[in-house]
Amino acid sequence: MITKERVLVICSQNSARSQMVEGFLRQYGNRSIEVFSAGFEPAPVHPLAVQVMREAGIDISGQRSKSVKEYLGKMSFGHVIAVCKKAEEQCPVIFPSALKILSWPFDDPSAFVGPDEEKLQEFRRIRDEIDKTAQKWVSEIQHALEAERKKVLFLCTHNSARSQIAEGLMNTMMGDCYEPHSAGLEPGNLNPYVVRAMAEVDIDIASNRTKGIEEFIKQDFDFVVTVCDKAGEACPWFPGAKTTLHQSFPDPSTFTGTDEEIMERVRQVRDQIKIWLAQTFPC
Repeated sequence: MITKERVLVICSQNSARSQMVEGFLRQYGNRSIEVFSAGFEPAPVHPLAVQVMREAGIDISGQRSKSVKEYLGKMSFGHVIAVCKKAEEQCPVIFPSALKILSWPFDDPSAFVGPDEEKLQEFRRIRDEIDKTAQKWVSEIQHALEAERKKVLFLCTHNSARSQIAEGLMNTMMGDCYEPHSAGLEPGNLNPYVVRAMAEVDIDIASNRTKGIEEFIKQDFDFVVTVCDKAGEACPWFPGAKTTLHQSFPDPSTFTGTDEEIMERVRQVRDQIKIWLAQTFPC
């Protein structure tokens, strides 16, 4: 399970600015941000907001205006972003539990008075301002999350099967929380059955290379995990490890039988490692 930063964007009517901010944040931060928007006096989503966002390749036509009451006392947020003066003034009172309250004061394009084409241009101007602000902020959030990720090194004999499975699964399942690597005591060739088994769960490790432990010996790791007995015996202590764990799994290179029989046993090892990772590494 990947933990995302939960963000609420609020404005007066949740009809234009906050809807566009929600759309951009979802576009740029889909792996790291869970975003919602709301208003104090909800009004229908403005059709020009939908139009200019569609021009930017983002479809918000399915979004609806929501009241802040839908979230009060029901959800907690790491960040609350106020995109209008009224929201900025009331944020500290309405969402006192928010870890951070940000002010992004954009002009209200729906308040613009003028010909239709000029009004459309005003919506585009505000959209572009929101786009730049959202991109910059998401980049900062993602860099902060990257800095918080814990480094993990999986070790085995040849770095051809079990440690490769563990690295691939962790990167997919909990890559926002951990930075996984793998290596072997005696690097061999990537096991083709393992490549196939990982592809079955939409993880492509075909281009991975096997690596020796010497590539990492001078690096610091929050966790060094040995996934075979030989590695556990040879590496009871790793110089850069804060924590050393050992969990042995069957060696796919020793499996015999028909192609399908071998594949089935490799799948079992893959699934065993997946379960162990989920139980051992919270995210």
